[in-house]
Amino acid sequence: MGLFILGATNLCALELTANNRNDVAAIGIGTAGIKIVSLLSRKTVLVDRFAYVSCDDEDFSTVEPQDTIHIDSPVDQKLTPAIVRGLALRFHSRIREMVSGSRVVLVVAGLGGATGSGLAPVVASIARECGATAVGVAVMPFDFEKKTKFYAGVSLRRLRAAARGVVVIDNETLLRSSSEDTTLADIYDTANKAGVKALGSLLSRATEGSRPVGLNKFLGTVLREGYSLLGVSSSGSEDKAEDALAGAVVSIGKLGDPKEATHALVSMNGDSTLTASEVGLVVDRVSSATGNPGLDVEYGVDYSGTAQLQVSLVASGFGSTKYDDYDPIAKVLGERVLDDDMDCALPEGLDALQCCD
Repeated sequence: MGLFILGATNLCALELTANNRNDVAAIGIGTAGIKIVSLLSRKTVLVDRFAYVSCDDEDFSTVEPQDTIHIDSPVDQKLTPAIVRGLALRFHSRIREMVSGSRVVLVVAGLGGATGSGLAPVVASIARECGATAVGVAVMPFDFEKKTKFYAGVSLRRLRAAARGVVVIDNETLLRSSSEDTTLADIYDTANKAGVKALGSLLSRATEGSRPVGLNKFLGTVLREGYSLLGVSSSGSEDKAEDALAGAVVSIGKLGDPKEATHALVSMNGDSTLTASEVGLVVDRVSSATGNPGLDVEYGVDYSGTAQLQVSLVASGFGSTKYDDYDPIAKVLGERVLDDDMDCALPEGLDALQCCD
């Protein structure tokens, strides 16, 4: 792996001399990542290119085939993150083509499954080696998905090491409540749409009357030490501004200590009934709501929504989160890492794959 990546760095340096590197690319990895990026591509957002990587070709049913990489296995065997990375070795050049010329690469993946957990740190590493600012968007498992938590915790730590910044989206906090007859498919669909709406408001382009967050504010918030946590809440009450902000802060409080936040970005998505005083209330109260009077706060307003105000709050600078418990080995060892290289494996019966670069 080390020699392979060293060669990739030289290749990307040559490629980038012929590109202006102004593009923002979003790469969806695995089932959840592809669904989120596919939905995001239908919104007016600050992303110029969309691409998709998966081990399951059914994930590509709603996207353009020329924008996909299907990592197939010639042997029927349950995949693990290590096996996915092994199968993906021969596709590294294709991944470089996807990110080549980009100034910023958003690596969007659901962590916990084999594909997202295995490839998100790899794609972020390749993007960074190619000179792009790699930003991970990690969707963490529901609480009931206990078997996926270890993979998710390990991958999140590796993604944070590979990317310049990581925005963490917790499925459990996106889905506040569901009726008893809600199907599992409905739960995933609801969580994905909530995540897309939040990301869309943070990355929206300027429209008439709006004050978008903008890419610089977004990057200025998430490119910090530690993790960035996303809290989302909506309200249509008489005190919708205060209620929605409180819900977003509570969401973050379930993931980490809000007082650890050093920077915050708040985006409000509503309609023309959203008043200037309500906007001001949200911005003014972010610091007090998180318990950090010195918090650096940026904001944006999007009037393309409904009377139901949605507040999306990204807070950064978290050194610890609830996800530390997902990777108990790293928690015990701390900084005493034995071997942090990403291991690769191949299914039984396959000859070693040769690098095609």
